[in-house]
Amino acid sequence: MGRRLRHLAWCALAAAIAALAPLPSGAGAADTGQRHAILAFYAAGPRDVLKPAANDLTGPPQDALLRFLDGQPTLRAGLWSSAQGSFQRQQVLLDISQGGRQPTGLYSDVDADLDGELDNLRFDARARSFVNWQPFHRRAADVSTTLRPGLLGGSVPGGAAFVAARGAPLRAAIAAADERGRVAAVSFGAPDTLAARTQALARSHRLVVASVPAGPTGRAQLTALARGRDAGELLLVVQLPDTSAAHSFGEPPGRYLRQPAMAVGDGRRGSPTSASTRRDGLVSSIDFAPTILQWIGVEPPDRMRGLAIEAGATLSPDRLDALRTRWTEVRGGRQAASVVAIVMLAAIGFLVLGAWRGAGAAVRPVLRTAGLGLLWWPSAVLFAAAVEPSTRTGEVFLIAGLSIALGAVTARLLPWERAPLLPAAVCLVAYATDLALGSNLLVVSVLGPSVLSGSRFYGVSNELEPILPIVLLVGLAALTTGRAITRATFVLYGAAGLALLVVVGWGRLGADVGGVITIGAGVAVAMLVMLPGAISPRRIALAALVPVAGLLLLVAIDLSLSGGSHLTRNLLRADDPGELWELVTRRYELSWRILTSADKPAHFLTALLAVVFAWRNRERLYAALPHRSWAAALLGGLSAGMAGALTNDSGPVLFINAVVGLAGLTAYLLGRPERDATGAAAPTPVA
Repeated sequence: MGRRLRHLAWCALAAAIAALAPLPSGAGAADTGQRHAILAFYAAGPRDVLKPAANDLTGPPQDALLRFLDGQPTLRAGLWSSAQGSFQRQQVLLDISQGGRQPTGLYSDVDADLDGELDNLRFDARARSFVNWQPFHRRAADVSTTLRPGLLGGSVPGGAAFVAARGAPLRAAIAAADERGRVAAVSFGAPDTLAARTQALARSHRLVVASVPAGPTGRAQLTALARGRDAGELLLVVQLPDTSAAHSFGEPPGRYLRQPAMAVGDGRRGSPTSASTRRDGLVSSIDFAPTILQWIGVEPPDRMRGLAIEAGATLSPDRLDALRTRWTEVRGGRQAASVVAIVMLAAIGFLVLGAWRGAGAAVRPVLRTAGLGLLWWPSAVLFAAAVEPSTRTGEVFLIAGLSIALGAVTARLLPWERAPLLPAAVCLVAYATDLALGSNLLVVSVLGPSVLSGSRFYGVSNELEPILPIVLLVGLAALTTGRAITRATFVLYGAAGLALLVVVGWGRLGADVGGVITIGAGVAVAMLVMLPGAISPRRIALAALVPVAGLLLLVAIDLSLSGGSHLTRNLLRADDPGELWELVTRRYELSWRILTSADKPAHFLTALLAVVFAWRNRERLYAALPHRSWAAALLGGLSAGMAGALTNDSGPVLFINAVVGLAGLTAYLLGRPERDATGAAAPTPVA
C-alpha cells in the first residue's frame, strides 16, 4: 500500500511540473502535428525578374527569378497560367481565392489593356476585412454560379492570416479573405522581418498569405522562407507581376504576365504540374487553392475547378523559359500565314510552269499540288513543332514549303484518286500518336491549344477540330473510289468515325468534348450520303442522333476509364441543372464575342460567301466526281464546320477553318488530270 501511495505521489508531482512548465516557443498548430501552408506572393515585374542573357544587352532576356527559385534546394520551380484571357492582378487574386476562373471577357469591367489596372477592392487593416467585398461577390455570381471569391480562406479551419511589410500594397490579402471578405489575422512590420513574422503566424494558422516586396530584400525573405520550411509545411511562391513594368527589355507583355514564375516546396522532386494543365512545369492559378486544402487535410469544395499540384518531369529554367516563349509566339498569326504561304507558293509554281508549258497546261497540276499541299499541312505543322523555328517567317515557310513539296511528290508518284489517302493517313496517325504520348508536339504547334491565353493546355484545339473530320472523309473517299458501295462501306465509315471520335473526345487523348459533336455531325452526314437509295426523314433523324450518341458514349468511356475530361468533371461537380445550362449559354456568349472581334467578321463573311458560291455553282464545280464518297466528304466536311460553329465557344473559327479545308478539297477535285476526267467511274453530282 505504501509503495502504491509513493508511486501516485511521484505521478502527481510529475504532472504538476509538466503543467507549470512554460510552453516552447514553437507551440501551436505546427507543434501538434498539423500541417500548414504558406502562400507567398512576390510582387515583381520584368524590371526585377529579367536580365540580359550573358550580360549581352542585345541578347534575349533571361528570367532571373525563375533561376533564383530553381536554385533554392527546398523548392521546385515552374510557371503558372495566371488568367484565362487578359491579365489583371485583382481578378487573378480573386481567381486564386475561389479556385475557379472564367474568361476575363465575361467580366464587363475588366480592362483588356494589359497596362490597365482595376484595383478598387479596399482592405481595412484594423478591421481585417475588405470594406466593399459583397459587390465583387455578386459580380462573380453574375459571371458564373460556380465562382465564390474567398472560398479558399473560408474553407481553412480557423481562417487564413495575412502578412505584409508596413506601407506595402494590400491586394494580396484577397487570397486570405473568406467569403465575407474577412481575414483571420494580420501582421505588418519591417520588410526584413517578413519571413520571421510569416513563420510565427504559421504556428497558429493553417494558411498564411504573405505579400513579399520586390528587390533584394524580398528575395532574402523568400530565401529565409525556403530554408525554414519543415516537413509539415507547404510553401508556394507565386510571382504576381507588376503591370507597370510590363514592357521592360522590349518583351511582349503576355510572356511574363500570363505565365509568370512560381515554385512549390512540398518535399517532392520534379517540376510542378497538375491535371488541369497536364504540362510539366506549368500549373494553373486555380490549382493553388485545392493544393493548399488537400495539404492541410481539407477536402476541396466542388465549386473549386482546379486540381492539386503534383510532381512531373524535371525541366530546367532554360527549357521552361523556352517553352513560355514558344507558347507566347506560336499563336501570333503563323497558322493563317502558313496557309497563305501555301497559296503563294502554288501561285509561283503556276507562273513557272505556265511560262514553261503554257497557262492551260499549268492549271490542273498546280491545283492538284495545292490541294494535296493543304492535306499535308497539318502533318507539316507537327514537323515544324518538332524543329521549333525561332522566327515567325522561318516557321511559316518551313510549313508551307514542306507541304507543297510533299504535295508535288505525292501527285507525281500516286494515282489521282488514291493520292489523298497518304497525307490523310499520315496526318491521322501522327496526331493520334502525339495525343497518346501527351500531345508534346501539338501543344507547341501553330494548331495547338491556346496555352498562352489559359483556355486549353492539352489535347485538340478548336482550330484543329474541324480539320480532322475533313481529312478522315477525304482519306475514305480516296480509299473507296472505284469500289462498289456495300454494307461493308457503311460499316467502314462508322468504325473510322467512331475511332476518330474517341481520339478527339476522350479525356486521356484529345479531351475535346465539342469535337465529338463536330465529328459526329460530319461523319453522320457522310454516312447518310453513302447510304443507297433516297434520303428519307427517318435517315435524317437517325443521323442527327449520332452526335448525341457519341457524346453519351464519350461520357461513359471517360467515367469508366478515368479520362478526366472537362465535361465529366463538370457533370460530377455540378450542384444543380443551372450550372450545366450555364455551360451551354456561355459557349454562345464567347462565340459571339469572337465573331464580333477584330477581323473575324470579314473572315466569317468571306467563308459564308464561299459556301454560297460553291452551292450555286455546284454543277460546274462538282459535276464530275468519280465516286459518291467525294460528295460525302464535301457535305460531311461542311456539316462538321457548321455543327462546330453552332456548338463551340470558338464557333466562327471552326467554320472558317472547315471552309478553308473544303476549298483545298475543291481545288484538288478541279485539278483532276484530263486523262482521268472521263474515267470509267460514273460521275456523282453533289445534288
